[in-house]
Amino acid sequence: MNKISTKIRQKQSIIPQQILQSRFLELSLLDVEEELQNEIEKNPVLVEKDLEDFRDKNTQEYQLDNQDNYDLFLSNLPEDIDVIGSLTKQVEESEMDSKEKDIAKQIIFNLDETGFLDIEIELIADNCHADLSEIDKVLDLVKKLTPQGVGCRDVQEYLTLQIDDNHFLAHEIITKYFDEFLNQNFSEIKSNLACSDAEFDDALEIISSKNFSPIIMSNNSDQIIPDLIIRMKDNKWLILVNDKNLNRFKIANDYLGEAMTQKLSDKDKKFIKDHTDSAQNLLDTIMFRSQTLKNVMNEIIGFQNAYLSGNQDYPNPLRLEDIATKLDMDISSISRVVKNKYVDTPLGIISLKSFFSSKIVKDSGEVIGTKELKDTIKDLIQSEDSNHPISDLEIANLLKKKDISIARRTVAKYRESMSIPNVKKRQVK
Repeated sequence: MNKISTKIRQKQSIIPQQILQSRFLELSLLDVEEELQNEIEKNPVLVEKDLEDFRDKNTQEYQLDNQDNYDLFLSNLPEDIDVIGSLTKQVEESEMDSKEKDIAKQIIFNLDETGFLDIEIELIADNCHADLSEIDKVLDLVKKLTPQGVGCRDVQEYLTLQIDDNHFLAHEIITKYFDEFLNQNFSEIKSNLACSDAEFDDALEIISSKNFSPIIMSNNSDQIIPDLIIRMKDNKWLILVNDKNLNRFKIANDYLGEAMTQKLSDKDKKFIKDHTDSAQNLLDTIMFRSQTLKNVMNEIIGFQNAYLSGNQDYPNPLRLEDIATKLDMDISSISRVVKNKYVDTPLGIISLKSFFSSKIVKDSGEVIGTKELKDTIKDLIQSEDSNHPISDLEIANLLKKKDISIARRTVAKYRESMSIPNVKKRQVK
């Protein structure tokens, strides 16, 4: 078995396996299980393991850390777009200067799963030591990449981008009557527009024909199943990749034996080899995915040990670059690993993405996370004199006394994100 397996692996093309690795790093556990089930139904090389397969660990070529979680494969994958990698490559190949490329990457790595910008541009400006005008300029360039519209702040902005000036009525509805549109108050909208019923219906049809997010999600399930499980035992973190349901199948030995016999026709031999080759290739790919998940989680624990142990209220500031440097991997690969992944911890089920936050550097060099900063701003406002509430500029000055230097605009953005009214609306009359 090992002889033919080695021979098959030597003949594989490096590029397809790299593509598979990139793709499967991004897949959630449910997505992987679905892909596996589809392959099981169409590939006769795969058979379910028996009890001896699970007992005889010494014959398992792909064992890692005493886990039986890597003996599986997926094959004949549908084409998929690695959005983060594709966007990063487009930026690298663009005519942007080095500073603009850095800003563009900050934008790309802070997109949510549907392609909308998931961070305040004021914070990007602070992190990149750039003016808001520079951020806006680069953001406009990012929106023109493929898929078009990534980086938009919300659905309204994205729809506006898609509707050109030739469709004036549709553009008017989205820009001026978006809330009414969402609530389907069409009669109210029509009463404010000088148009016929037919023109209005045409405008609605144009709007409904557009995408409502730059990246279309394929899995709409709300169920959260953790990809990893971590527990503390004897003052040491144990990490388990939650892929036990993916470990029930193997490549059938009789097919491997048939592949070596001379009694089969060339066509039959090719059929067996193609299926076995594909299975072995993706077996290695899923092993790579599981081990990479484990490596990334191990590094996250190294940064967030105090938080995960319950000895700290907030996660430490952490960037994708920090993990990428530790593991000598591309930032885009780390981004794919943490995307749509969850870990079952003693604190509950937590998204991997939540461990990453842009850092705020105090004047002393100490760093704090955005959640801690928001709580500090909230505490300052809650303790203010209601007759004389403090302005965003005054909050920035108070933060300065706490060794935190951020711009007034950043204070305003965080305040608004917490739905806290401005100083005038907070003043008791």
